[in-house]
Amino acid sequence: YATARQLVLQGPPEIAVLQCPCRAIRENPCQPTDVCLIVGQPFVDLALEHHPGISRRISAQEALEILVAEHRRGHVHSAWFKDACLNRFFAICNCCQCCCGGIELMVRQGVPMMASSGFVAEVDPERCRGCGQGQRTCAFHAVQVKGRGGVDAKRCMGWGVCVDRCPENALSLRPEPRR
Repeated sequence: YATARQLVLQGPPEIAVLQCPCRAIRENPCQPTDVCLIVGQPFVDLALEHHPGISRRISAQEALEILVAEHRRGHVHSAWFKDACLNRFFAICNCCQCCCGGIELMVRQGVPMMASSGFVAEVDPERCRGCGQGQRTCAFHAVQVKGRGGVDAKRCMGWGVCVDRCPENALSLRPEPRR
């Protein structure tokens, strides 16, 4: 969340919101569906031109409100990059584990669609009560309750949803230089 917020605040001023294509194709998608943020030119104009009716221009404040609301829902903020032409991010998706095609491809098929945050979660065994909240919120099934909890570092993407959902503050993120 903190990184996504900084991208909005320090990124190009033009922002559009687009209906999430992953949610749009689901029979009963998570709501709301207009949660994908397109940031900067030429991407904003491209989204508005090619997706009328499902995209609209918004302010940075509106983008931050979307990020906050999606964060509270336990959804993951993922930045998408365009390396070839601009070498910068162009979109921030707010992914839920039940609708996101990228998460689904990674978990079910092992297709590396998304990059690690550069962090990995870890459990403080003194604080963990084994409630299972971290396990339920981890899209990659990296957090596991075995007595007092644990993290499968190979599966962990370091996105931090589990950290924010732990009622005992037993989960934290630490830098993982190999990622």
